[in-house]
Amino acid sequence: MGGVSPTGNGKSTLANVISGTNKFKESADSVSETRRIEVAEFEENITQDGSEKIRYRVIDTVGIGDTRLTPRAVLGTIQEAEEYLEKGLSQILFITNGRFTEEEKIAYKLLRQVIFDNEVVRYTTIIRTNFPEFDNEDACERDRRALKNENGELLDIINSARIIYVDNPPINTNNTRRNVVNKETREDSREILLTLLGTCRGNYRPENLAQMNERIKNYKTEKEKLEAELKEKDKAMKEQGEKLQGQIDNLNKEQDRKMKEISDNCDKKIKEAQDRADQQIRDAQNQGNLSEKLLEMIEKNRADAEERAREDKKIIEDRAKADMKEKEDGLRREMALQKEIDGLKRKEIEDKQKNT
Repeated sequence: MGGVSPTGNGKSTLANVISGTNKFKESADSVSETRRIEVAEFEENITQDGSEKIRYRVIDTVGIGDTRLTPRAVLGTIQEAEEYLEKGLSQILFITNGRFTEEEKIAYKLLRQVIFDNEVVRYTTIIRTNFPEFDNEDACERDRRALKNENGELLDIINSARIIYVDNPPINTNNTRRNVVNKETREDSREILLTLLGTCRGNYRPENLAQMNERIKNYKTEKEKLEAELKEKDKAMKEQGEKLQGQIDNLNKEQDRKMKEISDNCDKKIKEAQDRADQQIRDAQNQGNLSEKLLEMIEKNRADAEERAREDKKIIEDRAKADMKEKEDGLRREMALQKEIDGLKRKEIEDKQKNT
């Protein structure tokens, strides 16, 4: 049989009570003392004369909620029990000391989706520890109903698994009388647990054990998933921003190219007007009829042609600038909208992280 639960729910104490030993290190606080897989074997008489015995093996796992270990490290430690899993388990004891917490829900998710498979429910017993009224069936039944009403997410296991109530108070306090009373309470709890084990039938050997290493390797916590999602979102935001900025930069380059082209065209027209004026002056000189009045007319035509070229340049430049500005403004609006949308998505992911 194996025991799993978040840190501080009394797995090691329960293992000692079932085995009738002190092989498992108990802890009174929420910090798990179990850092590796621990195993103890013991025998129990199944006949009064002791002629028939049954041999049990108890496996105590590391606390799934141990804050000193990452979830993947916890899974890696549980993975050490693979040799025992290959032989099969008669029962898995899922230990809780009250209402199911988020840690316990995560523990069950790991148990069912990563470590074992959906069949684990059939071989799971919920052990409700630290329940002083464990010998009062009415109190136990009230608590069973409360567990079902308050834990919709775990109804499948609560409805399918047995719920057993025990109380395992410490027996190493400074009060000798209390230790004696607590030891008697633990003996009563042990009788309940041994009776449970006596009714367990079958041998649970997960069919997907061969893939367990791969599942553990690929496992990610909700926090890790959110961090990966946030990282991917930041990467996409950066890429989108760089893409839009690249389009704006290309527009600016295109505008510079067009402005140069317009300026070069204007300079070409001005030069052509100057060349025509010079040619007209040379022709008139060769013909001997270059009068002052003709020179003035030629210069005026040249000046008018230059002015038209400059006016055309300004009109074309203004039109090109307006067109480029409209395109750039559109890209900047798209960039701002995308940034706002990405900001909202990022905040949503960050809010999920805070609640994880």
